[in-house]
Amino acid sequence: MAYSTIYFFIGTTAELIKMMPVMRACARRGIEFQLLASGQNDIERSELLKYCEKQAPDLVLFRGQIKKSALGLLWWFVRTFCSAFWQLRPLFRRHRRGEAVLVVHGDTVSTVMGALLGRLHGLDVAHVEAGLRSFDYFHPFPEEIDRVITSRLATLHFCPNGWAVGNLQKRRGDKIDTGHNTLLDALALAQAEAEPSPRLAPLRDEPYFVFVLHRQENLFDDQLVRDLVGRAIAQSRWMRCVFILHHLTEVHLRRLNLLEVLREQPNITLFERLPYIEFMQLLAGADHVVTDGGSNQEECYYLGKPCLVLRNVTERTEGLEHNVVLSRLDPAVIDAFLAEPGRYARPPIRVDERPSDIIAARLGGEVAHRAGAPGREQLAVGQS
Repeated sequence: MAYSTIYFFIGTTAELIKMMPVMRACARRGIEFQLLASGQNDIERSELLKYCEKQAPDLVLFRGQIKKSALGLLWWFVRTFCSAFWQLRPLFRRHRRGEAVLVVHGDTVSTVMGALLGRLHGLDVAHVEAGLRSFDYFHPFPEEIDRVITSRLATLHFCPNGWAVGNLQKRRGDKIDTGHNTLLDALALAQAEAEPSPRLAPLRDEPYFVFVLHRQENLFDDQLVRDLVGRAIAQSRWMRCVFILHHLTEVHLRRLNLLEVLREQPNITLFERLPYIEFMQLLAGADHVVTDGGSNQEECYYLGKPCLVLRNVTERTEGLEHNVVLSRLDPAVIDAFLAEPGRYARPPIRVDERPSDIIAARLGGEVAHRAGAPGREQLAVGQS
């Protein structure tokens, strides 16, 4: 089936990164689409829009600040959803059933918002990066719940591997195995298009590792934060550490009086959150990566970088038993990785067919790949 109208519903910068190559693939096929922004993150000024063949979103549903709390995000969701329902009604109701599709990505509250709006207005809903599971509703929270809800609303599921397809066996709709995550295409685009970053120039003369700690479930555990920062400092004594300061990370480090401690370390470089293209350059040059970010896990897998994941469970299979170690926050596992990260280095991943092309082809009515059944071992990944 070829859709006459495609709407991409984007809420966060992370979603834009992974949907960017899909929109680009659609544009290169001559498939027209509209970009709807929920406003969860401000993407209007993103440098990534030019890669989507867009100067700006076609419609922004919310402009303003969202209070940095669970209640603040919930209040934003309710009022934006109610406003968007009526704002989008004339646009969506002009389509007959099956003519238009609304494409959402991943596991944010904007993903759920977009899927709900699409279904309530009679559109097909396509979910990119579908089928990932940690099998624990509270880790990560609320992302696992967002994915489960979205899978019940979607009519078309684009899964990054066969394991993800297997997790959706009870869900209705078409399941398409894209072989890999669209992040692979975003990473390739970043490497091909980017000019070397002047800010990263001083790092080219010595080896370094990247440290990312930004998930709320980690940051709200004060003792864990102290322990992990201590290990980053210890590791920096033999290799430079590039410590990424997400806003929430900086707030908690300042509260624990750890920010000044880090600033006093001669072999630690503190960077605020970098633009995507620049951050990919940083990862590409790193010796190894220590992170609690799921996307970082995928990026390191495709780059072949040794990666330690600072989480109890992960909803992603990329790199596990290959170049990625899931720490389960066990100090012994963390220390073993840090003692010899080079043993996990692998060649970068190469593919013949890009996942974004598979998605664009299906949305445009071309033949797409169908999923196969996963093995039993894959289905156990991430379960606690």
